[in-house]
Amino acid sequence: MRVSIQSLSDSDRKDLKPVYLLFGSEILLLEEVSDALRKQARQQGYTERDSFVVEQGFDWGALLQSGSSMSLFDEKRLIELRMPTGKPGQPGSRMLIELAENMPPDTLLMVICGAVDRTGQNQKWFKALDAAGVTAEAKEVKLADFPGWLSHRLRSKGLLPDQQSIELLTHYFEGNLLAAAQEIDLLALNISSDNGSLHDAKQQLAVLQSSVSDNSRFSVFSYLDACLAGDWLRTSRIIDALRAEKDQSVFLIVMLGREVRRLTQIASALAGGANKGQVFKQYRVWGADQHRIDGAIRRHGRDQWQQILQQIAKLDKIAKGRASSEGISIWFDIEKLSMKICGLKIS
Repeated sequence: MRVSIQSLSDSDRKDLKPVYLLFGSEILLLEEVSDALRKQARQQGYTERDSFVVEQGFDWGALLQSGSSMSLFDEKRLIELRMPTGKPGQPGSRMLIELAENMPPDTLLMVICGAVDRTGQNQKWFKALDAAGVTAEAKEVKLADFPGWLSHRLRSKGLLPDQQSIELLTHYFEGNLLAAAQEIDLLALNISSDNGSLHDAKQQLAVLQSSVSDNSRFSVFSYLDACLAGDWLRTSRIIDALRAEKDQSVFLIVMLGREVRRLTQIASALAGGANKGQVFKQYRVWGADQHRIDGAIRRHGRDQWQQILQQIAKLDKIAKGRASSEGISIWFDIEKLSMKICGLKIS
C-alpha cells in the first residue's frame, strides 16, 4: 500500500504493518522516517533487531533464515535491510518475495533502498513487499516545494513558519535539506535556551539572522550542489551572498577541489569502461547526488574535469597570496570558473 513519506513521520502508528518498504533519492527523509519507525517498533515491544546491508556477495540466505527463525526468548523482532542500489538481482528478488509472503508473527521487516525507477517498481519483489505492507517514496524536494518543506519543518519543531524566516532560510539553504534541517534544529535550541516559551516572529527572525550570519559555510555546500547541477542562476546568487559576507573563498575552493577531484576520478573510471553502479558505490554517490554527478559528467568529459582541477589549484594559490587574480578579487576567478563548470561558454 502506497502512502506519503510525511504520513509515516507524523503518525503515531498504533498498528505497525509487517513490512515497510522505504525508497527514494532524499536521504534525509529516508533516515528520519526509518528512525521514527525504529522508535515506534521499540515502543511496541520489538526489542530484537537484525540488520543487513546488501553489498557484493551478500548472503540472501542469512536474511531468509533471520525471517523464518524463532526468537530464542520469544521476543518481537525487527529485520532491517539496506539495499542502496534498489536492485536485489534474481536471488535477492526470490528471497524478498518468499519473505514478504511468509512473514512470521511478531516480526517486522523494514527495507530501505535508494532511488528505484519505474522499471524497478514494476518488478515482482517490489510489488510483493508493497502488497505485504506499506511503501513510501522519499522524493527529492524540488526548489519550488522547498518553502513548503521549510514551513512544515518549522512547525514540527514548535517554531513559527512566518514568511520572513522562510525567505531567509530559502536564501541561504535553497535545495539543501540537511543544512536547512540542522539550522532549524539550532534555531529551536537557541529559542528554547533563551526563554523556554513560545516567541514572536520578530524575535525568531532576529535569532535566525544572527545564526545564519555565523553559518555561511552552509552556503558553500549549497553552492556545490547548484554548481555541479549546472544551475548558473542559483550558483551566481549564492556566490553574491558569500561575497557579501565574511570571506569564505578559501573554504569554498577547498570543498570545490574535493568535489571536482572526485568527479575527475569517477569520469576516468567510466571512460575506462567501469560499471557505473559499482563506480558510484565506490565513491559513495547516493540518492539525489547521482543525478548531479550524471549531469556533470555529461556536461564535461574526463579531460575537461582534469583541466578544471588544475584551475582550482591555481585558485588555491591566488587565495593564499601566491598568485595574482585576473580581476579585482578572488571572487572574479571563482565566478569565471563556476560559469565554466555550469557549462556556460566563456570568451
